[in-house]
Amino acid sequence: MMNMNWSWITNNVAVKAISVVIAIILWSVVLGSRNVEAVKEVPIEILTSSDVVPGNDPPERVSFKLAGPKAFLRAIMDRREDPIRVNLVGSKPGIVNYRLFSDSIRLPPGIKVLSISPSNFAIRLEYVKKREVAVKLEVRGNPPDGFKLSRAKVVPSTVRIKGPQSKIESISELATLPVDLSESRQSFEREVAFELGSSGIKVDGDFPKAIVDIEAAKPNFKLKNIEVRVLTSLPYKLSDKTVTVYIHATAKDLKNMGRGTIYAFVDLRGRRKGRHQEAVKVKLPDGVGLVRVEPEEVSINLE
Repeated sequence: MMNMNWSWITNNVAVKAISVVIAIILWSVVLGSRNVEAVKEVPIEILTSSDVVPGNDPPERVSFKLAGPKAFLRAIMDRREDPIRVNLVGSKPGIVNYRLFSDSIRLPPGIKVLSISPSNFAIRLEYVKKREVAVKLEVRGNPPDGFKLSRAKVVPSTVRIKGPQSKIESISELATLPVDLSESRQSFEREVAFELGSSGIKVDGDFPKAIVDIEAAKPNFKLKNIEVRVLTSLPYKLSDKTVTVYIHATAKDLKNMGRGTIYAFVDLRGRRKGRHQEAVKVKLPDGVGLVRVEPEEVSINLE
C-alpha cells in the first residue's frame, strides 16, 4: 500500500512541479499587482418575532470599503451578496445596538476591509399594532377631450394596516398612489396601491379597488338605424327595432368599427310573458364613449 502511494506521488514529478510553480507565479502576480479600492454595498435583513417590528428606520444597506488586487475586487463587485441577517427573533420591545465587523462579508485572501458604514446602528423594537383607517383616492390628470370624469371612489373606503405601535397611532388616513386618467376613455375598476416606503407599515388584508366612471361629454358622431337585440328565449314583439346612437369617437375608432362591434340590446332573460318597458343598452368598442341613445326606452311584449 505504501509503495502504491509513493508511486502516485513520484509519477510525473516534473509536470506536477511545473504546475505548482505556475500557480505560485500567478498568485504572486495577482497579489503583487497594484492595489485599488472599491465600495461594496450589502443589504441588511432584520428578523424579528411576529409580534414585534422595528419602530425606527434601520439602514437597509451597509457599505464596505475594500482594498486589494484589482482582479479580486472585480470578482467581489460582480458577486451578488446574500443579506446580512440580524437575528432578533425572541427579542422584546426596546433598543438593540448592533455592530458590524470585517467578517460580516466573505472575502478572499488579499482583500481587506478599510471601513464599514454604518459600522453600528440602533434598532428600536416595538409591538405590532393593527388599525382600520380611511382611504383617500388620489387621481391625476383629466380624461381626453370629449370625455369627463363622472365618479371616482374607492371600495371599501377603509383599509386595515399594521406596523410599529408609535407609527400606527399617528395615521388616520392613507392616500393611494395617483390613478392616472389622462388616457382613460372608458370606465374601469383597478386595485389601488399605496406608497408605504420603508416605514414598516403594511396593509393587512386585501387592497381596495378604485371605481372610476368616465363619460363622453358631447357627441361628435351620430349612428342611425342601430339594430336592437332582445335577449330572451321567448317570442316577442318590439316597438322600435332600431335606435339612433350618439357617440364620441375618433376617426380611427370609426374606421375600425366592423359589423357587430356596435349594437343596442335589452336583456329580458328570465322575465315572464307580458309587456315590458326597458332602457336600451349599447355595446361599444373599447374607447368609444356613449353620450345618449334615442329612444332611451323600448316596449317589448313577450309572448
